[in-house]
Amino acid sequence: MKFSFKKARKAQEVLKKRVKLEPLKREIKTVAGCDLTFLDPFKNPITGIGAFIVLTYPELKVVEKVYEVAEVEIPYVPGFLAFRELPLLIKAFKKLKRKPDIVFIDGHGITHPRGLGIAAHFGVITGIPSVGCAKKPLFGEFKEPCREAGCYEPILHPKTKETIGYAVRLRKNSKPVYISPGNLITPEEALKLALKTARGFKLPEPTRIAHNYLQTVRKGIIQRKLQELEGKNGS
Repeated sequence: MKFSFKKARKAQEVLKKRVKLEPLKREIKTVAGCDLTFLDPFKNPITGIGAFIVLTYPELKVVEKVYEVAEVEIPYVPGFLAFRELPLLIKAFKKLKRKPDIVFIDGHGITHPRGLGIAAHFGVITGIPSVGCAKKPLFGEFKEPCREAGCYEPILHPKTKETIGYAVRLRKNSKPVYISPGNLITPEEALKLALKTARGFKLPEPTRIAHNYLQTVRKGIIQRKLQELEGKNGS
């Protein structure tokens, strides 16, 4: 069945009404990060790999890692990333034995044209507080933060001028990341958490460690596939 962006847009408008920007209701003891990558960008459907890592907070020690592999058929279109990646990420998330108190998602929260980026979408579906951490801006008005680590500037909604997120530089002279609440957390708390989980790199640790873990998994899968091909050719 062909993917309908019209229906997807309507779904976003409905789910947006369920987003709650409210202070965290419990102490954070664990924080998760996730990431998703693909094996062969020239195939359709494409094989995707989604990974989650869970860390203690505030120590940021890894306590669990999981991943899931599945076929992805929906193409990438800005503003509809969740429909492409979220089904696979949810499958990986369900494998976790220890559900985190909050999750960093590689993408936008409410800094989205319809207020429902992948982090907000994830937070609404799971009911777990979520934070969007995107590498590129998508929606909103902001000034470039200063070049020092820890500098940030608010991202404002173009119409209401409300703060919907922050452009944050976590490492000196690196490109900023775009932090926004997904669900069940405020923009200020999302910013505070990003700064507290920074360890001198461009990305917050939950996102960075998830990315590194995913790359290791990807290399392992590719190596196994190559070995299988070599075995078939040699037989």
